[in-house]
Amino acid sequence: EPIGLDLQQVPGIGPANARILAEGEGDDKVETTHQLIGKFLMLKGRDVTPIEHCDMFWHWLAPKGVNAGRNKVVLAIAE
Repeated sequence: EPIGLDLQQVPGIGPANARILAEGEGDDKVETTHQLIGKFLMLKGRDVTPIEHCDMFWHWLAPKGVNAGRNKVVLAIAE
């Protein structure tokens, strides 16, 4: 099934987390699933292990205020 644009299709993202992610400014604003995947991919460096990569994404989400469901979001995007 193709990846849709609606952030709420991602496990762990409901209306509150979608609103939180959309509150950013400029490149920090995430309004679509594709943008969220892009943020995840931007954190991947050449020498970053998969576990480190997921940890980095988890820590990127934390200060934004994505608390409830954060683990589900990381797992869903990583898979």
